[in-house]
Amino acid sequence: MLPLHGFSADNSTFDGLVVNEDEGETVMIRNGTTKLRIKVSKAHGSESMSFLSESILPGEGIPVHKHLNEVELIFIHKGSGVYTLGEKQYNVNEGAVVIVPKGVWHGLQNTGKENLEMRFAYTPSGFEGFFREVGTPAGQPFVKKSKEEKDIIAKKWGIVYKL
Repeated sequence: MLPLHGFSADNSTFDGLVVNEDEGETVMIRNGTTKLRIKVSKAHGSESMSFLSESILPGEGIPVHKHLNEVELIFIHKGSGVYTLGEKQYNVNEGAVVIVPKGVWHGLQNTGKENLEMRFAYTPSGFEGFFREVGTPAGQPFVKKSKEEKDIIAKKWGIVYKL
């Protein structure tokens, strides 16, 4: 990651950040099968938004859920799937964009034959902390969380899963 200018001399303003495709903090989620990369976060000085990437294997997906505190913007970089937004389902493929207001149910299933590469942002930033807690840093043995542990983490970060 290359800061454009970094913080101002008095640390009061954030001047920007450049993050290349293979850079960012990598966390393994979903039983250690899914690589998630935190590209921009509060830790980088970005208070207004975070930006992440995720590679979802064929047949896997993100369960239907809602965020109580963030708006989410999703870009399907590669692959195809079915996106649930509210009570409707949409076929999505490379180039699709989805905006999810806070409090709206949403989820994604990779229905294709290749990995679905998703890029997504949250505003305000901070929700990336959920992935740090629920996942395991890449390169370390995956630590599976119990349902009780996952429930505590979800409640802390304002995420509710549809049953």
